Amino acid sequence: MRNFVYFCCLYFIDYGNMKKTFVLFSIFFVLAGCSDKTTDEEYAIIDVVGSVEKYQRVYCSDYFSSIELIPLETKDECLLPAVPFPGIVLKDSFIFMNGACLYAFDTSGKFLNHIGKKGQGPGEYLYSTLFFLNTDNSVICVEDLRQILEYDFNGNHICSTKKPELEDDNLIGNCSYAGDDLFIGSTFYNGKNNFKYCLFDRDGKIVKYFPNHIFFNRDRKSVSTYDGAFIPIRIDNHLYLKDYVNDTLYILENSDLHPAYVFGFGKYSYPKENLELRDNLTHFPQNAISFGTGLGVVGMSNFFFYKIRVPDFFSKPKAKPRYSPFVNEYRPDDSSVYGIYNIDDKTNILLDTDEHLQKGIINDINGGLPVIPRYYAGNGIVVDVWNVEDMKEILTNEYFATRTIKDQQSHQKLKEVLKSLKDDDNPVVVVAKLKK
Repeated sequence: MRNFVYFCCLYFIDYGNMKKTFVLFSIFFVLAGCSDKTTDEEYAIIDVVGSVEKYQRVYCSDYFSSIELIPLETKDECLLPAVPFPGIVLKDSFIFMNGACLYAFDTSGKFLNHIGKKGQGPGEYLYSTLFFLNTDNSVICVEDLRQILEYDFNGNHICSTKKPELEDDNLIGNCSYAGDDLFIGSTFYNGKNNFKYCLFDRDGKIVKYFPNHIFFNRDRKSVSTYDGAFIPIRIDNHLYLKDYVNDTLYILENSDLHPAYVFGFGKYSYPKENLELRDNLTHFPQNAISFGTGLGVVGMSNFFFYKIRVPDFFSKPKAKPRYSPFVNEYRPDDSSVYGIYNIDDKTNILLDTDEHLQKGIINDINGGLPVIPRYYAGNGIVVDVWNVEDMKEILTNEYFATRTIKDQQSHQKLKEVLKSLKDDDNPVVVVAKLKK
């Protein structure tokens, strides 16, 4: 049986020793929240603090008109690990997911081909964790540590773009295609950097800086993942940017950044003085509402879906313990809470767990696992991924007897999928269609 992998990869740079290391932890540590300026009424405020302790159960039938399941073909050359926050991109009839390298499947689940390959030669990459679309063409981009490689959907290498080199040894990461042959990327906060985001061209030249507004004096010259930014959030033709320590969600318009939304954490925003203490990667304030790694924010045509950590002095929904292979035991999973912000109604909901203590949008369409939006493909298409081990363990007849199921035809298809799955099969892609 394939092992369930549950990890957080933290990028940590110690400038004192000029060492770069990857640190694996069995839980996700979190950081978030400093506002870069006083909010203004012209920005929509996402009332997070006002939603704490007012948790609500929400249902798929309230948001989606249908749910389709796509079991991905399982072969030795395209095995996918079971991770809690898998990377996935869906474009037209193609599905991209990363394992030993980046893989392409069609929307029937059939494996098509590798996208490039791992290595250090021309057209090769070391890491395939981050990937995104060139929205001007049928091109998939893989972001490596110091370059962006572009491939056609058949896996052929087209070109590579070297990331800009910065004088302070800072790195540019979490990039996305910004249009007009430009990319946008972000730097790590180090307390003194003049810019947070920048646009750069295919020659690796920065063509525009976007100023940083958060400054502090750190007691150690080092940075970690939490000084970085979320993966850019694309909603149709709009690109939104956010980082871990800033409450503001920006929109990129006409090659300029504008504040669009502010996550209202109130007095529970991340205290700036904590940014100065970086001796311990596990350090985060116990009295702040904070964002976690893994999901970040997923934008849809009329919603934002996100995950936060709620301080222990607030009540939180009771959640099912999560298994940690690093300590070979189940650990509490109550601290993180999912939220949904309705862009049209300007209302925010923090989600309660269901009667089985599961997180997410309760699935009353086909009766399956709760839906957690992980990627928005445009045109009202929301994508999730279900691990086979979870499906076979949880989705029993006893479980189905406790569910309200509104689409019996979809439910029967779910049962057929369950019968066909083997324990070590690749995951099942969930495609949900937003209501109009």
